[in-house]
Amino acid sequence: MTDETIQEDGWEPLHEGGKTFVNGTEVRAEDAAKFSSEMIQDSEENCAEETRRSLYQKILAMSTPDKFRLAIFANREVRNLLIHDPKRMISLAVLKNQRVNEKEILAYAQRKDLPEDVVSAIAKDPKWKKSYPMKLALVTNPKTPLSLSINMLSHLQDRDLKSLSRGKDVAPALRQKAQEFLRLRNTR
Repeated sequence: MTDETIQEDGWEPLHEGGKTFVNGTEVRAEDAAKFSSEMIQDSEENCAEETRRSLYQKILAMSTPDKFRLAIFANREVRNLLIHDPKRMISLAVLKNQRVNEKEILAYAQRKDLPEDVVSAIAKDPKWKKSYPMKLALVTNPKTPLSLSINMLSHLQDRDLKSLSRGKDVAPALRQKAQEFLRLRNTR
C-alpha cells in the first residue's frame, strides 16, 4: 500500500471473511508482526509517561500506511495516541480496531478535543449508539453534528433533557429542541 492508495475523503474499510480491505488493499493479521509488541500487545499496567513519549515518537516517524495498519491492530495506549492523528483515516481506523470496546468508545465520545469526523462516525455506528450513556455523551459533545444530536434527543430521559434545556454551553438549537421534547412529554 502506498500513500497514494489511501484517500482522505470517503474512506470506509470493508470487512470480508475476517479480513479488512481499504481502497481494495487487504490489511492482514500478519501485518501486525511488523510492529513492536509494546504497540500491539495490551499491558495490564498503566503506561508510564516515558513509555508513552517513546511510543509517540515511534508513531511520528511512521508513514501513513503504517499508521493505518497500526491503528487496526494497536493496543489501547497506542489507540489513544492515534485517535488524535491529524489524518482523518488514521483516527477513523482506530474505531475499526477489533479490540476497541464500548468503554473506550464512550471515553472518545465524551472528548471534546477529537475531530468532528471521529465523533460523527461514533454517532452513526449502530453498534455504539445503542447504549444510553453513549447517546448522552454524543448529544452533549459539541463536536457531534447538530442533526445527529437532535435525532438522539427523543431517547434521553427527562432529567437529561432538562439539563440540556438549561445548559449554557449547549447549542441554542439543541437547547430549544430539548425544551420542545420536554413540553411534548409533559402534555401527554
